[in-house]
Amino acid sequence: MFSTSSLAESGAGGAGGSGPDRTKKNGAFGSATRSAELNAVSRFVSAAGRVPDRTAIVVDRGGSVERASYKELSQRAAACALALKRAGLSGGDRVVVMVPVSLDLYAIILSILSIGAVAVFVSPWLDRKHLESAVAEVAAKAYVGSASAQLLRLKSPALRRISVTFTTGRRICGLPARHSLAYRGPGDGQLSGQPVEEHAPALISFTSGSSGVPKGANRTHSVLRGQHEALSAAFPVSDEDVDATMFPVTVLNSLASGVRSVVPKVDFRSTSRFDANGVLRLLTAERATTCALPPPALDALAAAALSRPESPPPIRRILCGGAPVYDRQIPRWTDAFPETEIVIAYGSTEAEPVAHIVAPDRLDAVSDVRPDSPGICVGEPTPSVDVRIIRIYAGPIDLSAAGWPEWEVTRGEIGEIVVAGPHVCRDYFRNPDAVRETKIVEPSGLVWHRMGDTGYIDERGRLWLAGRVHSTIVRNGEAVHPQLLEQAALSANASIARVAAVGLTDESLGQRVVVVLEAGSSDEAADAVRSAVSTSRFPVDDVVVARDPLPLDPRHRSKIDYEALRARLDVDEREKRGASPR
Repeated sequence: MFSTSSLAESGAGGAGGSGPDRTKKNGAFGSATRSAELNAVSRFVSAAGRVPDRTAIVVDRGGSVERASYKELSQRAAACALALKRAGLSGGDRVVVMVPVSLDLYAIILSILSIGAVAVFVSPWLDRKHLESAVAEVAAKAYVGSASAQLLRLKSPALRRISVTFTTGRRICGLPARHSLAYRGPGDGQLSGQPVEEHAPALISFTSGSSGVPKGANRTHSVLRGQHEALSAAFPVSDEDVDATMFPVTVLNSLASGVRSVVPKVDFRSTSRFDANGVLRLLTAERATTCALPPPALDALAAAALSRPESPPPIRRILCGGAPVYDRQIPRWTDAFPETEIVIAYGSTEAEPVAHIVAPDRLDAVSDVRPDSPGICVGEPTPSVDVRIIRIYAGPIDLSAAGWPEWEVTRGEIGEIVVAGPHVCRDYFRNPDAVRETKIVEPSGLVWHRMGDTGYIDERGRLWLAGRVHSTIVRNGEAVHPQLLEQAALSANASIARVAAVGLTDESLGQRVVVVLEAGSSDEAADAVRSAVSTSRFPVDDVVVARDPLPLDPRHRSKIDYEALRARLDVDEREKRGASPR
C-alpha cells in the first residue's frame, strides 16, 4: 500500500519475463532492518501532512453520510492507536476486526498498522466452523467489534477466548467489551508509524476461496507497499481525483495517494438489494472521477444510468474486476458511460493487480486470436509482475535442478497461471499446507503464486483466461476449459443470464461435459446454445436448464460456485436413476 521506492527498480516484468534482479521481486532476500519508513501506514502519514484539510473519506452509511479530512482521520486513528497501546498491544499482536464499513473501520485499520500490530479480517460469509478455525489459527490477542459483532463474540468459543476486547461504542459497567474505541472528538495527536521489519505481517484476510476452506492471506508491510506502487503505476490518480470504490480494502490505496475516497453502501451478499440509483446520486453529488466495482455492480449501474434522463457522473475511469467479464457486457457499459475509460482488471486477494485492458482493446482482441473459443482477454501483465504459464498439475510443485523449462508450456498453449512480484503474497499465515499447495519457491527464494486459473499468453504478450484449475474437465483424456464453453454459450443467446460448464462423473469418459443454463432460460435459448457449442473445438455431451438459480460465490455474488453446482447435478443424476441421494 505505501512505499517510497520505485517499481522500475524491481526488474523487468511482463509475461514470462526475467528481469536483472528478479530474486528481489517479492522480497526473497529481505533483511531484518526495522524502520518507520517500512511501516505500511507511512504513506498515509505523509499524505495527512501534505493535505491535512482535504477530505480523506466519505462513507455512505445508508441514510447518513460520514466524512473526515486527512487531519481528522489522522487524529481519529491516533486516538485509537493510543487506546490500543494502553491496553497492552504492540508490534506483532493479532487483532480480529469485525466493524462495518465506516470512519471507525479505517481509523482502526490505520491505528493497528501504525503500532506494528496485525489486523485480521474474517469474511462474514464463513460458516461457524470455518470462523472458529480461522480465529484459532491466528491466536489473536485482541478483538475489535461493533455492538452487533460483540453478540457474535459471545456466541463463539474461539472469539470468547480472546483476552483483550474493544467495542466501537460506549461501555456500561464493563459491557459489551473491556475497552472502548469510541471517538470523543479531535485531539492534538497525529498518527505516526512505529518501526517494523519489511516482511512483518500487516493484514491477514481469511476468505473461503474457491476450495471453501479458509486460509489467511498474509499481506506484509512490503506487500502493501508494493501493491500501492503497482496500483499507482497501472491506474494513476491526481490530486483533483475523487475515487469511489466498492472494494473497501482499496480505500487504503487512495488514502495513501492523498485523494478523496467515496465508499457507497453496498451489500455484496445480496445483489438484488444493490441501489444503483442511490450510488449514481452519491457519485454525482461527490463529483467522483474514478470508480472501482465488480461486474454485477457495473451492470446495474449501467442499466440505471441508461434509464434516467440525467447525464452520467463525470467519471473519467471505471475499473472493473473481481469476477470474469464477458464480451457481451461491455457495449452496455460503454453506452451508459460514453465519455469514461472502462478498464477491466485481473488479479486476486494474493496478487492484485496482475493484468488489465481497456474495453475497446478487449473487444478488438477477440478477432485476433482463436475466433471460435478465444477465452477472456485480460490484457498485458502489469510491469511489476512476472507471469508464467505452466503445465496443469493438481499437487504441490517442487522445482528440480532443471528449473522452469520442464514446467512451462509453449506460447499460446493453455496451462496454469503463476505470478511473482513485490505485491504478491508470499504465504498464508501459519498454514504450511496451503503454502505448499499454492506457492512455488525457486532456489533463490523467489516465491511464485499459483492463481488457480488456466489461460495462455498470445503472440502479442496478452494474457487470456480459460477457466479455473479445479474446474477443468477431463473428458476421455482431453482437458476441457469451462470459460471457453461458457463464452460460446453466452454469445449464442442474449437472454441467458448465466451459464456454467461442469464435468460429471462418467464410467466410459471419466467426465462428461454438461453446459448448464440459468433457471428460466427458454427452450429457444437452449437450442441456440446446443448449436453454438456443437461447432466449438471442445466436446459437449449435454445442455440443460437448471431448475434453480445457479449457485454463486458468497463474497461478491458474481462467480459460479462450481463445487456446489456439481454436487446439485450429481444429486439430480442419482434421482433420475432412482437412487436415493446421499
